[in-house]
Amino acid sequence: MPSPSLRRRIACELTAAEAGQTLVAFLSGRFTYRDASGWRAECEAGRLLLDGRTASPDDRLTAGGRLEYLPQPLAEPPVDFAVSLLWRGEDCAVLAKPANLPCHPAGRFFNHTLWALLRCGLVPGLPAQESIHFASRLDRETSGLVLVGWTPAAARRLAEALSAPGATKEYRVLVEGRCPESFAARGWLYSHSASLVRRRRLFTAGEPPEGAQRVESAGTVFRRLGESGGVTELSATLETGRTHQIRATLASLGLPVVGDKLYGPDESMFLRLIDGTLTEEDRRRLRLPRQALHAWRLTADLDGSGQPQTLTAPCPWRLADGGPELIT
Repeated sequence: MPSPSLRRRIACELTAAEAGQTLVAFLSGRFTYRDASGWRAECEAGRLLLDGRTASPDDRLTAGGRLEYLPQPLAEPPVDFAVSLLWRGEDCAVLAKPANLPCHPAGRFFNHTLWALLRCGLVPGLPAQESIHFASRLDRETSGLVLVGWTPAAARRLAEALSAPGATKEYRVLVEGRCPESFAARGWLYSHSASLVRRRRLFTAGEPPEGAQRVESAGTVFRRLGESGGVTELSATLETGRTHQIRATLASLGLPVVGDKLYGPDESMFLRLIDGTLTEEDRRRLRLPRQALHAWRLTADLDGSGQPQTLTAPCPWRLADGGPELIT
C-alpha cells in the first residue's frame, strides 16, 4: 500500500495582544524551539502564510489575522499499513487495525497513521474522508477493532452504542505468569506518582491513596483461555473504558502484558524505546516486539436498527510450546 502524502499545516488566529508585532518577533517569542534567525529562515523558505499569502519575516500582525505554518516534511518511522474494513455504515465504519500503526497524528507520526490513510482513501473499500472522528482508539502497538465516524455526530452515536446496555467489548491479551480460570478486577485507576513516565497508572481494588490524581473507577472481567511457557492468554471484557485500563490493571495484579514496554518487567524500557536504545536483553525479556493486546470482538447496535452486530478482528498470535508466536 502506498504511503499517504499529506502535509502538516498548523494554524492559529491572531489576537489583539499580538497585533503590531513583526511576524519573526512573535514566532521567536512564542515558539522558542527556534530563535529569530531560525524563524526568519522558515519565512524566507515560504513556510509561513498570513491570511493565505506567503508572509515576510517583518510583516506586522493584525488582530483577527490567520497565521499558518507548513513545516518541512520529516521522515517518519515505518509502520504497518494493513488495515481492513469490517463493517461500513452510512457515515461510519469499523476497521481492523494492525499493531505498529498510530490512530492519529502525534509526535513523529503524521502520514504514517490510520487518520492519514482514511484521509487519502487508502483503506480498501472506503473512499477518501475529509472529516475523521474516532469513536474508539487504540495505542499504536495494540491491534484490533477501531470505530470511526465521518462526523462528530456519527462518532458520538457509535460511542453511545458501545456504552449502551447489552453492548460488549472484548480483548485478547497475553500476560506473564499463571492466572485463575476467571477473575474480576473492579476498583480504581489513578496516576502512578512514583513512575518515571507521567502517563503510567496504577489499579487498586481498595480506595486509592489520599491525594491520588486522575482517579477513575474501572472494571474488567478476565477469563483464562490457555497457557504455555510461562505465558497465559486471557479474554478481557470491559465494564468501563479507561485509558490503559487493561494494561495498568494487569500490571498492578502482578500479570504484566507480554511485550509491554511501559507496564512490563521494567518501565525504563519505555524510555529506551523512545530513545531508540532498546537492548537485545530488553527484547528477550519482552518476548514479542509489540504489546500483546488485541481488541478482538464487539457486540453493539451500530446502525440504530435495534439489531446488535457482532464483529471480530482475527487474533494475530497463538500460544505454541514455549510461548507466544505472531502469526500475522
